[in-house]
Amino acid sequence: MRHATQAVHWWQRGIMIAACVMVTTSGLCAEEFSFDVEKFEPKPFKLRGYVEVEPSYAETNQEGALYQLEFFDEEPRDSIARLPAVLELDGRYQHDAVTLSFRTHSEKTWDYTDTAGETLLYEGLLTLQEDPSFSFDIGKKAYRWGTGYAWNPVAFVERAKDAGNPDLAREGFWTAGFDGIKTFDGSLRTVAFTPLILPTEHGINEDFGKEGFTNFAAKLYMLYHNTDIDFMFLTEGSKTARYGMDFASNITTNFAVHGEFAYITDVTPIHITPDCGSERGAPEDEISSLLGLRYRTEHDATWIAEFYYNGAGNSEEDQRRFYECVHQAWDADDPDLLAGLPLDEDLDRGPYTKPNPMRYYFHLRAWWREPYNILYFTPGFQVLYNLVDNSYSVAPELNYVGINKLALRLRLNVPVGDELTEWGEKPNDYKVELRVRYYF
Repeated sequence: MRHATQAVHWWQRGIMIAACVMVTTSGLCAEEFSFDVEKFEPKPFKLRGYVEVEPSYAETNQEGALYQLEFFDEEPRDSIARLPAVLELDGRYQHDAVTLSFRTHSEKTWDYTDTAGETLLYEGLLTLQEDPSFSFDIGKKAYRWGTGYAWNPVAFVERAKDAGNPDLAREGFWTAGFDGIKTFDGSLRTVAFTPLILPTEHGINEDFGKEGFTNFAAKLYMLYHNTDIDFMFLTEGSKTARYGMDFASNITTNFAVHGEFAYITDVTPIHITPDCGSERGAPEDEISSLLGLRYRTEHDATWIAEFYYNGAGNSEEDQRRFYECVHQAWDADDPDLLAGLPLDEDLDRGPYTKPNPMRYYFHLRAWWREPYNILYFTPGFQVLYNLVDNSYSVAPELNYVGINKLALRLRLNVPVGDELTEWGEKPNDYKVELRVRYYF
């Protein structure tokens, strides 16, 4: 019996010696092995974010209508230098079925206006999820409806995307809703339903539309084979009623197609009169649509092409007349001639001064990840083209992420167009930007 016990001891020692040799060869040597379970347990609170600066330099286009609107009562400038600084914080606390999350956006810009800084709550959300197939959300949330990269006609419950920087985070709206998900084994693999309530009362969501309404919206998602399909609607209230659908499908491993369709009721156009006034036209139902392709080559270069029709956009005649009226007021040095035009203090929100205010557009974007094995380097470019007046912008860029937690982007934006065209009336002849972003 003692011999058997000794044999067992030698067998155990043999395993321990072999394990010690393996640990030693892996660089861990003779230290006693330990496994700290707490290091791998998820932490209840997580905080991440980034800080960035994006200095820019632009040569002005003093013949452009948007320059003239911005500098009507200012000293003329041949160039504009800006230094924006941004801090975004993304936090999440989770305990059992309860999750509290937030995203803040703080920004300060130094330029000729000495713009004051501001801090906005982009998202602040309480989520209850007892079951993986059902969750309830209440708070401020930025939804992402639609499959387009530059534009989203079906984005009924979100702020407009910047087509030139579509990946930037955006401020959400205060909502309440839930997500219900059901999976299947057949061709229809997943169905999800997301109804929402979006009030515009007592200063809540006051920039969504008319105040004093409780708006209802919903999205139905389906995964059929390898195609994502959404149907969505927004009831009449702060805005007119609208209905839409989108899809995205992989045709092959490297080739995909996506699209959107929106039907918007009672769109009221604003026309520019010959005497530089404005008048509202009769409300009409309009459609907006988008069709896009995405292709990735065998050398890891990605191409995106999109055609966008905005049925609620301005006609070429009205847009040209608007630019003519601005030039008349500038040449006469008479701001009273602008009184009849539909202007907003924020030019990016005015019906004739906001980005892409017309009807037919084309978007082309491409980037090549690590060309010729240049590690961490990605060159690319973007073209936004107005198919009505044949003006466009070209924006080549260089991206580098080879430094830990640091992302660098150098970008040149050049608008090209004749007088009285969208990009011909931009405030800059060109603009150079360097974005330095540090993640933590």
